[in-house]
Order: sequence, then C-alpha cells, then structure tokens
Amino acid sequence: MAADLKDRIVPKFYHEAIAQEKVKVVAVIDVTEPELVDGKPLKFEVTVDVPPEFKLPKYEGIAIKAEKTDVSDKQVEETVQSILRQHATYEDIEGRAAKEKDMVQVSYESTIDGQPLEEKVPQARGMGRGNGYWITCDEESFLPGMGKALIGSKIGDKKDVPVKFPEGFIVKELAGMKAEFKVEITGMRETKLPELNEEFLKKLQVESEEVLRKNIREHMEESAKNKEKGRQQDLICEFLLSKTKIDVPESAVKEQTRNVMYDMARQRMMSGMSQDQIVAQRDDMMKEAQAKGEEQVKLRYIIMAIADAENIQVADLEVADEVVRMAVSQRRDAAEYRKELEKEGHLESVSDQLRFGKTVEFLLEKAKIK
Repeated sequence: MAADLKDRIVPKFYHEAIAQEKVKVVAVIDVTEPELVDGKPLKFEVTVDVPPEFKLPKYEGIAIKAEKTDVSDKQVEETVQSILRQHATYEDIEGRAAKEKDMVQVSYESTIDGQPLEEKVPQARGMGRGNGYWITCDEESFLPGMGKALIGSKIGDKKDVPVKFPEGFIVKELAGMKAEFKVEITGMRETKLPELNEEFLKKLQVESEEVLRKNIREHMEESAKNKEKGRQQDLICEFLLSKTKIDVPESAVKEQTRNVMYDMARQRMMSGMSQDQIVAQRDDMMKEAQAKGEEQVKLRYIIMAIADAENIQVADLEVADEVVRMAVSQRRDAAEYRKELEKEGHLESVSDQLRFGKTVEFLLEKAKIK
C-alpha cells in the first residue's frame, strides 16, 4: 500500500473504531501494516495504552500529625549573619594562620587505598584532583572535613587530610569511603563582614535593625508554614499511593521517566557536577528516575480520579492567570507564550496541574490534623 494512502486511511478508520468502542487512548504503541485484499475488508491492528481502572481508597479524613513551625531567636540571628556574609568583602591574608571562616586556596590530589581516587571510583571524575580551589574553613565544605582541617594552615603548607564521604553523598559510589587528600595551601583570604549600622540598613532598604529582624522572622515563619504544608501534602500523597492498587500505562511511565531524568541531570549540573560525572552515574540515575516516574504517574491518575469524583474544576480565568504568571517568571510576553503553549498542546497540562493542586488542597482541608 502506498505510504500516502496508508497515512490517510489508517487514521480515519482508527478514529472511527475508538469512537465506536468508546475507548480512551493514552498513547498508540504500535500499528501493523494494513492488509488490503480485493473483495475483503481492510485489516490492521492498533495496540494502544488505555487509562487504568482502579478503586479509590477512602480519601477524606486522612490522619496527619502536625509539626511545629515556631521560629527561634537563634534562627533569626543566623539569618542576619547570613545576610552579612552575602555582603562580605575578602582581603588577602599575610603573616598569620587560617582561622575559622577564612577562605583557603588549595591544590590537591587524592587516593583511596593508595589508588588515585578517579581510578578507584570512575564516577567521581573531576573530584580526585584540583588546582586553585577555594575552601571555606568551616563544616560546610563540599569535601567533608576538609574546611575544618585547614584551620591553622599557612600559605606554602602541605598537609595530608583524611576525608570520609558520608552516606547520602551526591556521588553515591563514594558514600562511606575514606580518601586521603594531599593538599598544598596556595592562598588565603579573610572574610570581612559589614557592620550592621545605619549605612548598611539603608542599603537593605529597612528603617532599623528591629525592623530587619521583624521582617526576617515574618518571612521565616511564612516559609516554615509553607514547608509544613508541603510536608503534610506529601504525607497525603504517600497515603494514597500506599492504599491504591493501580497499574499505569507503560507509555506514560516512559515519558515521565524521561522528564525526571532530565530534571535530575539539570539539578546535578547546577550543583557543580561535570557532564562526565553525570554520564558515569547514568545507570543509577535511570533506576531512580524510573521509580519516581512510575510513582508520579500513579499519583496523577489517583488525584485526577478524586477530582472527577468531587467535581473539582479549573476555570478558564484561572488557567489564563497561571499562564501570565509562568510567562512573567520566564520574562516572556504572555500572549506569545500562551500561543506557544496552545501550538505545542501544553495548555491542557497547565489546567491539569492547577486541578491537581486544587485537589490536594481539598484533601488537606478534609484531613484530620493533630
């Protein structure tokens, strides 16, 4: 059969068939070559993914234990100090050893059991050696324990620093391992914090230190409440997933897995990992992405089924407002951005996301929070 004839005939009869059978299609998996024989009906087979059929659990009155959202004076003070550090200046240090919070420039090479770190753990490419790398002398160093170990160092010093990578380290293959770092100190800088005076407060556009601390507390309290709300919503989603038996379309899981994989790679690059390191971790990342992708697809079907049961809808105006918000966040023209979403068929997904959020809000309102 000519390709152009196939392209015209197959979609026509396929759409007639699914309309007649009232089949909801998630995705077309496969289409066999049509059989066209004189005197016989046209025959071809289409394999499709369809939405799952499942029973919803009892979703009203989910029990949740609330956590405190209080903000302490210590937390406010830590935030004040963080703001001061953001406006800090740095001066080269001469004639003294490094103190806590100083910045030390190092060159280093590392080994594990006498073998170069990157040979022992190929997934850690780019981490085994460094030149001109700045480390702050505190506990927040990317290389665990390195910052504290450099306190007391001077320019020109050479040190052997043991590093134990904790469980949950971003490079999974290094988790729990011990490495030896040969470090040479090549530079030092002192952090100079600004004074919390009238001039500095004016730069922050606040009237007084009291107002600054009040604003910080209010912001932190709002942030803590939002974090707690997010935690409670996560618990609701975990409950629904654990109480619902559902088999989801493979095509939907594959698509979501690709999305999750892309997000994971982007986050790791933003955290400072090299492309080689990401490629080396690809297999582990794919397993994690598949698990998350399947969970997200399951949750989407469950939440949307609840939305249908409760007749939770999203108005056109809500979608329009959300498109404007998205356009503003991306510094795009709202009208052009909307046309782009419509052209690519993504406008419906904006509506679905809003409906998903409203349904989770509904479930939280109905939950039993103690």
